[in-house]
Amino acid sequence: MKKNGQEDNKMKPPKAKQSKIERKAKKEKKAKRKKLHRVLKNHPEFELTFDMQIGIRHVIGMEQGGVMGNTSHWSHTHPMLEDFEETISLEFPREGSNKQPFTPPHSSRDFDFKSYAPKIFHRIRDRFGINNIKFITSVCGNFEYLSFKTNSKSGQFFFYSHDKRYMLKTMTRKECSLLMKILPSYYQHVMENPNTLLCRFYGMHRVKPAGKMRSFHFLIMESVFDTSLEIHQIFDLKGSMVNRFAKRGESVFKDIDFVDNNFMFRLPDKVAKTLKSVVRKDSGFLKECNLMDYSLLVGVHYRNGKQRKIEYKQDRIRRMKDKEVKQAKAVPLGVPKKYNIISQPKKENVQMSQELAKEFQVFSKKFAGRLSGSAKVEESLHDIKAENKITASDSQLCCNTHAPYMPEHHGGLRSAEVSGAPGNEVYYVGIIDILTQYGFKKGMEHNLTSMFKDGNLISCVHPKIYGNRFEDFINKRIVSPHDIDNETRTETLMMTAKIEAQKNEEEKKSSEKAAQEHATEPTADAAEPAAEEQKEDNNKLSASDVLIEKETQTTHTPKVVKDASGDVVQTQNLMTGS
Repeated sequence: MKKNGQEDNKMKPPKAKQSKIERKAKKEKKAKRKKLHRVLKNHPEFELTFDMQIGIRHVIGMEQGGVMGNTSHWSHTHPMLEDFEETISLEFPREGSNKQPFTPPHSSRDFDFKSYAPKIFHRIRDRFGINNIKFITSVCGNFEYLSFKTNSKSGQFFFYSHDKRYMLKTMTRKECSLLMKILPSYYQHVMENPNTLLCRFYGMHRVKPAGKMRSFHFLIMESVFDTSLEIHQIFDLKGSMVNRFAKRGESVFKDIDFVDNNFMFRLPDKVAKTLKSVVRKDSGFLKECNLMDYSLLVGVHYRNGKQRKIEYKQDRIRRMKDKEVKQAKAVPLGVPKKYNIISQPKKENVQMSQELAKEFQVFSKKFAGRLSGSAKVEESLHDIKAENKITASDSQLCCNTHAPYMPEHHGGLRSAEVSGAPGNEVYYVGIIDILTQYGFKKGMEHNLTSMFKDGNLISCVHPKIYGNRFEDFINKRIVSPHDIDNETRTETLMMTAKIEAQKNEEEKKSSEKAAQEHATEPTADAAEPAAEEQKEDNNKLSASDVLIEKETQTTHTPKVVKDASGDVVQTQNLMTGS
């Protein structure tokens, strides 16, 4: 038995080592998933990316060569309705085509290529200052694409260009037809709002390899994180608070994580105003197009390199439960010392009667439930005091009135402190996944989910409700130093108003008490005539008493009559006269 036990003890350490090794392997796998991989010949999507590059290069080359007309006049004239519906279909045999339109030979197998509304997307690229030659070199140069995996449930492929400036995403046929439908209004919105946060679409194409039934539609769009800086944290915000939190181990955080960790967009005054107006206009456009299920993709870079710690919801729930257990086990507040034997270890307290013990039990049950609430109130008051100290110290700093208008720090929005100085965060924002229309399926999904949860809070709602909620959620969290000053001023005004109201109430109460006391006790003016009347009454009473005494003396004193010898003969009463 001992040998077996010894053998078991010897076998335990290797198991612990294996668990550590497994954990390290899992972490390495997660890190590899986050990294971008070059699409080489052994990659399963190499043929697809190769066909994409050949087709895009040839179509843009036709634009530059003047095959589609003079492109210099496109930016100065309004597009025709036919331009939005135009498509160009090309065949790319392996040996190349000898008929118009001519296509070059290539090393891949035969495929068909189709480009949608090339003139419109050329105008959009020109609107944002993108040159065709630079666009070709980054998207279709002699470089491999970079693939990465996402949490998307659609099963589509995502690729980056070699310089990470552009993203290529495969899409469904339904999404392709939807974009073609809303393309005129999208074009107008983008041209009128150059600061828009919507996805900037620079091309839409289709690839169909020979011998395959499936065709691949894909979009070329500008990357939201087009920067040389490291993105430390990523958020995906939809404005919904139902099941919108990241699970442990996920790198993309969501709405509940953003709110519970007190994240805000702290921007200069002018930048905050323009960003709010842009969000309002973009959400209005999406509501008009009957679109929903889009989100604001946010990337945060910290200039000092220190990443802000974010607590997962599961960890927060566990921490709160542990806190409640500790508070429940604590001694109730307000227990008298005579009931606490531990605080006073005396003989008198040790010999406590059964009645006092029963009273103690009732008392502890009554106030145990109030402990958690009182502790929470103390914590909240402590947090408020700390926040007031921070705002007070920041308000003492000098205010920089010459803050730059719409600053771009490496392509992002630089944060601002209360004093107006540049902050530690740099924000990269963009509205993504806008090609989801509210139809019959989404209506059924809304009806089913609203049976179990609040229909206005879930993610799948009507586009108008979705857009209003999205706009309110984002704009409420865009804060400027001016807004912070107004908040502090309103807080101080509220506090002073409360103090003045309390003083007025105290003065009213004191005046009422004085009036009551004054009403019960007679005043000096009223006391003087009363005293004089009392004196007169006393004087009258004294005079009447004197007369009565005299009368009694005269009535009761008899007249004595004597004879010659001195003996009394008779007495005569003066009142009767007898």
